[in-house]
Amino acid sequence: MAGENVRVLTSISAGEDLNTSGHRYHAIALDDGKLANNAEEASGILLNKPKTGEGLELGYSGEMKFAAGGAISAGGKITVATSGWFTSAGSSDVVVGECKDSVTSGSLGTGLFSFPTATAAKPENLRFDVTAKGAIIAGVAIDLVTGLPAAEARDGNVVAQAAASSGSTLSGMLWGKGIGRMSPAANCSLGDNLTSTTSGYFTKAGSGYYSSALALANIGSNSTGDIFFFGAYAGYKPTSYN
Repeated sequence: MAGENVRVLTSISAGEDLNTSGHRYHAIALDDGKLANNAEEASGILLNKPKTGEGLELGYSGEMKFAAGGAISAGGKITVATSGWFTSAGSSDVVVGECKDSVTSGSLGTGLFSFPTATAAKPENLRFDVTAKGAIIAGVAIDLVTGLPAAEARDGNVVAQAAASSGSTLSGMLWGKGIGRMSPAANCSLGDNLTSTTSGYFTKAGSGYYSSALALANIGSNSTGDIFFFGAYAGYKPTSYN
């Protein structure tokens, strides 16, 4: 069961209605008193259930409960995703805490947090933010023009590094090491050359396409795993040269 221990907190004014159990224990931004959408703007954890303009109790250091937006193992580093959910930190994410006990997605976990001193790990990729034009799942290739999952390899300009809702900011990997999602009908092994296909999923690169990514792990169907993304046009074989 999730618990709490010694913690340090402050009070600010709630910038939106947070008077539901569904918002409690999510990450909050200090500047506007609203749910944080990434770790860089997150300043602490919501400990009460205030309405707009009421006092918001913000825990910013210590052992506290948190709302897990994905499974996190004991000892795993924690970051913040859209709508203040806490998720497992990737290699280049800002780390706000560490998980005390393993927790499943949608559950309350316990973590050791220190928001004022949160730092980013050494970057292993280049990022480019995109406005999502629809619901996006993590690991699929995105078309920069449409803001939707790419229909084919040459349109897959960035790879979504976290899920995003329509209209929100999507963290896209432009180049480098990050996560990619295999097609529901495919899987790959460490070292396989990959390309993106319908709906932005990755598959093994077949005839007619060069690889746009390299698998850095064995990845199962409709699952995410580490890849090295080269970029859309590195993976597209043109029919002619002008």
